[in-house]
Amino acid sequence: MIDTHCHLDALLARCPAAPARWLAAGVHAVITMGTHPDQWSAAEAAAQSAHAVGSRVGLALGVHPWWVEQVAAAEIPTRLTAAIAAASLPVVAIGEIGLDAVHAPATLPAQQALLAGQLAVAEALRLPVVLHERKTADLLSVALRRHPGLTGVVHGFTGSRQQAERLIEAGFCLGVGAALTHPRANRLRSMLAALPVEALLLESDAPFQPGAAHLGAVNEPAFLPETLRALAALRGLAPDSLAATLDANARRVFGPVCAG
Repeated sequence: MIDTHCHLDALLARCPAAPARWLAAGVHAVITMGTHPDQWSAAEAAAQSAHAVGSRVGLALGVHPWWVEQVAAAEIPTRLTAAIAAASLPVVAIGEIGLDAVHAPATLPAQQALLAGQLAVAEALRLPVVLHERKTADLLSVALRRHPGLTGVVHGFTGSRQQAERLIEAGFCLGVGAALTHPRANRLRSMLAALPVEALLLESDAPFQPGAAHLGAVNEPAFLPETLRALAALRGLAPDSLAATLDANARRVFGPVCAG
């Protein structure tokens, strides 16, 4: 299994033994997010730590929309390009970037400017993007139309089935996390039952957003099999068969760092 979205620096600060647990659970690769220039080195160090104990690790670097007021958006493309060039591990995506209309909605225009610069970097470097989306699926679709060659994944998708299908038609996958395991997630389950399985990826968002079996606890990539089983039951598929398809999807998006 491949965890296509986690925050290793935050996770390892709380659970240093997490890599051993996810490897034992059958998760052989993770992709960790950069969210702010001041955090990029910590993300890289955490990725190196997990890599050193036998996990495949891909690094994504970007500026999360929550931090838009803490950065100079015009400087981010240059800083991001330099950080990618200097990284000691493979940078497999630009992320976590995106738009959020729930957290500080007044900053949306600034978020859009920040996103535009990072999408341009992704296009120039031919890297996929990892998109944060909260009540902004239509705005993201508009932004992506300006970069028709881009691919990637929409993490934590909150939109409608129609919006999901529009993003899939644009070449994007949707991340499936532990929210699927919560009893009240009927709308999400209905949507995931109908979307093409070739457009889905597994993600933990660890150490955040634990599933129904771990409420109040630190979320870990080791819990990813629970999400897999819930999705397999929803789709009427054997978990091993579904895992193979989802891993192939991840390799298609993020490349050979996810192999093995």
